Amino acid sequence: MTAETIQNTAKTFKFSYPTCTNEELLFKLEVPVEIPHNGCTRELVQRVMKMFHIPVYLEDELNEKLAEFVSEETKKFHNERDAKLLDQLKNGELNIEGIVKNWEKLFKENVVDFAEQKGSSDEEVFAAAYHKLVHSPALDTILQSEANYAKIVMDMLNNRDEDIAGLTMLQTEEMEEKMRLLNTLTTEEEINELAVQHFEQQSLAAGRWDSQLDALRHAQRAAHRAWLMSAIDDYQTDDKITPSNSPLMSFPAELPPLALSPGLEESFTIHLGSQLKQTHNIRLAALDIMHLCSVQRPHAKGFACNVEHASKPTRCSASWAGAQPALALYSSELSGSVVLADALPSRSPLLRSARAAAEHHFPDVETQLRHITDAITEPVEKRNTERQSSREGEGRERGRARGACRLQAGDVFVTRHSNLADAHVVFHLVADDESLKSGDMTSRHPAILGLRNILKAACCNDVTSIAFPLLLKHELTEEMTAAWCMRRAELVLKCVKGFVLEASGGGGADLRTLCATVPPDIRPALFASLAALLPTIFRVSGPVRAKTTQ
Repeated sequence: MTAETIQNTAKTFKFSYPTCTNEELLFKLEVPVEIPHNGCTRELVQRVMKMFHIPVYLEDELNEKLAEFVSEETKKFHNERDAKLLDQLKNGELNIEGIVKNWEKLFKENVVDFAEQKGSSDEEVFAAAYHKLVHSPALDTILQSEANYAKIVMDMLNNRDEDIAGLTMLQTEEMEEKMRLLNTLTTEEEINELAVQHFEQQSLAAGRWDSQLDALRHAQRAAHRAWLMSAIDDYQTDDKITPSNSPLMSFPAELPPLALSPGLEESFTIHLGSQLKQTHNIRLAALDIMHLCSVQRPHAKGFACNVEHASKPTRCSASWAGAQPALALYSSELSGSVVLADALPSRSPLLRSARAAAEHHFPDVETQLRHITDAITEPVEKRNTERQSSREGEGRERGRARGACRLQAGDVFVTRHSNLADAHVVFHLVADDESLKSGDMTSRHPAILGLRNILKAACCNDVTSIAFPLLLKHELTEEMTAAWCMRRAELVLKCVKGFVLEASGGGGADLRTLCATVPPDIRPALFASLAALLPTIFRVSGPVRAKTTQ
């Protein structure tokens, strides 16, 4: 006997009740009930009452008695069954292997029947195909194809700018002519109507070009993905996908991360930690951080070849510059950049730059920002409303009037990209320009705390290289004196040192490369002072010089 062979048993339920005329005369009711009872006792009571014509005033009592009977008998049944099974187990009468196999079979059948039938998504398949192709001889072909797509988009953008510029010039000449004839042959109402017409023409032209650009990007994305998925079938049946045959073997050991190298740059190898030391590379560069977030333009100045002839098997600088981001796109060695942003995601400074080329791997930047705006509206509004409720009087009303859906200083939102120069992930740090101008910033400033959250998120999401503005400013302004810059750089570097140690202790990827950027128009003397500040904050590795005595 096993757990599966034990059958249910039938127990007799007995119930008696007096007649209406004589309480000493009892009607006795006996009903067989299957134990364990799988149905509802109330339903069984209704069937019994209808079958034996039992008065309705006895329904509650009958239901209580039956429920108590079923509960007691079920408990006895389980106790007796378990006692028999334990005795069989002690005597070695149970077939343990058979029971396990039967349960395994039932579990599989249940999973097949009720579990969600889900395999690899199209995005996961495409990511695996792309990662395999870029580590094969197809890398050069992929980069040339993407360069061709980028050139087509740039040509359309140039045509759009020329068309809008020509329309603006015509409208300006027409408006100036009307203004000269004001109060003679032209009235103010006519000028206002003309201004409305010009605005509608500008809006119509911009909408037409945006629609064409969106259609072009979607077509390029579909064509590029279709070509890659067909190419992977060819390469899977070939022996060419081997590291020794990769064209990367003929590339330099380290590809330049930027299309345009910065004018001033210093690199250090540093050690963090007291007992278990961690090695990091920290880089100080005078460059506009938006260069890291700009689209590689194949026909930009400094490239060695023309993309119009990209079909020829010649490697150009565009391919060299785009190789490293492509190789690391679907890997655990992503690159990130920190960009100071506005309180509204729709005003991101990255918007115009990222639209200069088609995004083949992720949603375009406008779609990402739109989804971010929709996702943060409710929680941001709730948080800001709670903060404003603690204020009193006019200040509270004025804060609500500015809009409860705006992000606050220190908030961060993230976008993903595959068409930028040296950034797969862009962390948009919301900062208040007025508070950043102050020279008395502390480590509890919202921007510093936002930078801490960025470094923690980077370690948790395989970002191993990150660039951030050292002075928390993208441009030099009047108040940024040499002393101001030194104080700000010392504060940020000390905080970053602690944040990196904290983030690495929580697990995830290590931030192996830190790039601290300063505005490109910084004075060389100030840059040298900032570079000299690094060894005083970090433990810099240096060669051991041994002296020999003769």
